Amino acid sequence: MGSRWKGHVTRHPLLGAVELTLAWHVVLVLFAKVILPPLAPSWFPGLGATVVNAVCFAGVWCVLWRWGWLRVSGVATPGRVRRWWLGLPMLLVACSYAVVGLDGSAGVIVGSLVSLLWVGINEEAHSRGLVQQALGPLGAMRAAVAVGVLFGVGHVQNYLFFGAPLDDTLWQMLSAGLFGFACAGLRHAIGSVWPLVLVHGLDDFFQIRSPGAAPDWWEAAVYVFYAAFGVWLLRRYGADGGGAAPGGIPDERPEQAGAPG
Repeated sequence: MGSRWKGHVTRHPLLGAVELTLAWHVVLVLFAKVILPPLAPSWFPGLGATVVNAVCFAGVWCVLWRWGWLRVSGVATPGRVRRWWLGLPMLLVACSYAVVGLDGSAGVIVGSLVSLLWVGINEEAHSRGLVQQALGPLGAMRAAVAVGVLFGVGHVQNYLFFGAPLDDTLWQMLSAGLFGFACAGLRHAIGSVWPLVLVHGLDDFFQIRSPGAAPDWWEAAVYVFYAAFGVWLLRRYGADGGGAAPGGIPDERPEQAGAPG
């Protein structure tokens, strides 16, 4: 993951973002289906998913560290803390799926929460951290659209490798794409992925542990909200540049970031 690939990504941001997305999915599928044995002990059924996401997150962290992008990508900074409140609308949407309660024993619920928070850490560091940083030269709006598209399309892996029905996968791709677009706008406004980790992890957790699916009218309203909220964030805060924080480091050189020369 040397400077040559970083230079290629910098010169060709869209192609580079596609390559980074494909590489991440290949690593994830390899660990989930080939390298790691099934890890689902009774005391923590989600152990395998947790390990896979932790491994992938470590790989993303290493790439960001080597390229000097840890801070500017929003992965190693809290960003504009006074703007964390902007994540509240998406957090409320996530919590809406828990209105009817949660399904499962206390152990299952706790295990699901831990594993899905790791999903949020991994996917936000990759998509809204690494990939969004790579797409930065396209401008805030186009970068956010590309992030949403790549994030949504990436969920086709659930059909190809994890046995999800095709129709469910297509709806998930749409939902994930719009969610990813809104998260990209939020990351641009705040300059950190960590508020998004909480929103993402809880959104997955409440939806998966909900005893029933949300009504179609609510899902449609959520889709419209994600699109409108993302556009509002990007138009309202687009002039900020999307960096980690005012006065933050725009791009560290590898030696400044502690990477080997």
